Formats: sequence, C-alpha cells, structure tokens
Amino acid sequence: MLDSSAMARVSAVIPVYNGAATIARAVASALAQQFDGAVETIVVDDGSTDATRAILSGFGDRIRTIHQPNRGPAAARNAGARLAAGEYLAFLDADDEWMPEKLARTVPLLEGRSEVVLVFSDAIPIDAAGNPAADSYVTPDCARAPSMADMLARWWPIIPSAAVMRREAFLATGGFAEEFKSAAYEDPFLFIVMRERGEFAYVPERLVRYRWESPGARIEKYLPYQEIFIRGLRERYGAAARGLIRGTRRAAASAWGYEGLIALRAGDRRAARDYFLRALRARPADFKTILRLARTFMPAALARAMSGRTARNATARTPDNSASGPRDQS
Repeated sequence: MLDSSAMARVSAVIPVYNGAATIARAVASALAQQFDGAVETIVVDDGSTDATRAILSGFGDRIRTIHQPNRGPAAARNAGARLAAGEYLAFLDADDEWMPEKLARTVPLLEGRSEVVLVFSDAIPIDAAGNPAADSYVTPDCARAPSMADMLARWWPIIPSAAVMRREAFLATGGFAEEFKSAAYEDPFLFIVMRERGEFAYVPERLVRYRWESPGARIEKYLPYQEIFIRGLRERYGAAARGLIRGTRRAAASAWGYEGLIALRAGDRRAARDYFLRALRARPADFKTILRLARTFMPAALARAMSGRTARNATARTPDNSASGPRDQS
C-alpha cells in the first residue's frame, strides 16, 4: 500500500479518549470522504483505558495512530497536527461524524482563495441517542464569515469538526492552548487567534453530525477554565474583547436558566429551583431569574402556565444557543 501521508492534501486529525462507543463511526466517516484528493487520517489515542485501542487496530494501515498519556484534547489535536503531512488540517472529534461531502465542499474555498485560512460549515446537533436535537447548529445571524470584531464581540458558532484550515497558519498560531486540560475554551480561543492570520469562509450546508449536550452539562465543564480564557482575551486583545468577555461571564447564568425553564415545564420544581439559584449565584440580582425562581414556589399548574411559552421557545431554539458563550465540542 502506498503511503497516503506522502501525498496527502488533507490531514484528518481525530483526538479520542475512552471513545469506544463512537470512535469507529467517526473514523469511518473520515475514510468515506468523497473528495478528489489524498486524505490521511490520524487518530490520537489520548490515554484511553477502554476498548478504543482495540477498535483502532481494526482499521489497520488505513489510519495512522498515536498513543500518548492522557493530556487533554488540545494536546491530542496538537500532537496529530505535528505529525500531519497535508496542506490542510481538518479536525474531527471522536463523537462527531462528517457527511461524505464535508471535505469536497470546504477545501476548494481554501484552494481558490489565498486570503482564506479557515473554512467552517453548519452542523446538525445530535443527542446521545443519535437523534437530531435541532435543525441546525449555526443561527441565521451568524451564518456568514466573521470579522475579527465579530469574534471579539460575541461567541461565534465554529466547532472543530466543522472547520478546515491551512496547516501553516495553524502552526503559526502555536496550535491549541494546552493549559486547557479538558474540553473547554481551547477551540474558541484558537479560532480567534486564527482569524488574525487571515479571512474565514462559511459553507451554509450541514456537513457534520455534532454530538450535543445540554447547556447545563456543558457549562460545568467550562467553568474551571473560564478565567484562563478571559485572561487570555484580556492579555491579547484588551478592551476590544469586552463584549466576548461579558458574554462569557453570562454563559453560566444563561445555561442554568435554560435548564431551570425545562425542569419547570416538566413539573420538577425542585430541580428548577436549584438551577435558578445557580443562575443567581452566577449573575446576582437578575430580575428575570428572580421571577423564575418565584415560580418554583407557586402551585404547579400556575407555574407551568406562566412558564410554558418561555420553555417552549427555549426548546425550539438550537439547544446550545440558549447560553451566551462558547460551547464545548468534545
């Protein structure tokens, strides 16, 4: 068999940690790309202790595999990028899947426009059972390529599995910040720094099946690294990043408020009360949250009647958009 890495146009990099339940689907989706060019698939096993290693061995020489001690997704992606031979890097998380045309629809924008350093697409959020959690990941107001000012004003919906970038530009940024030891703010920070290197382009097609978790579950992963992210923004961008910093601080309150509304709609007032109290600790004296908390002490029928419309609107949105801040991708 010829060494595909020697002639690769694209290097697909897949970090995985204890991903036995999903890694085969992710790898298969990378290998099944309908793309006119060589693609090497690099899987970085980040210290898995489940059956991941055995599953990867089943792909034989169709993939290149790195085994390393557990260091987190940022370090795992960086390790794969250092090994990559392709002109372009396409990251794929172990619980996501690419549509067959993902590379064919994104790479030509990099090849045809020298000023573009990164292309991203829309995605389909998928729940744990594999069912669509929403129609689309990118909201209409963000369905375009962002300017640098856009990215510093608010969170922009780019996930690693939906992005393809120039390897040279990625390496010039220093890669993912490895001080983020778990899946947290390492990807939005990288994308902001990548935007310094050149223009972005957007493909409005849903080219990824993206594993979604509820905002409350996600924010628990993000909080330990929130101040590291904010410090990085302040040190690099100063006052220009005030909008994004404000949104980041509001993210916890927004996420727990969303979860509280869903619990209240389901009639679980105890869970709703807990979520609203968390939201108030994150954003004290927020009048809307105070009113929502008050509903948890009302008779159940009255509380449901008062919160029904709000909760229905919340579930109708793209799930992650209920929280104003970056979203976890791993």
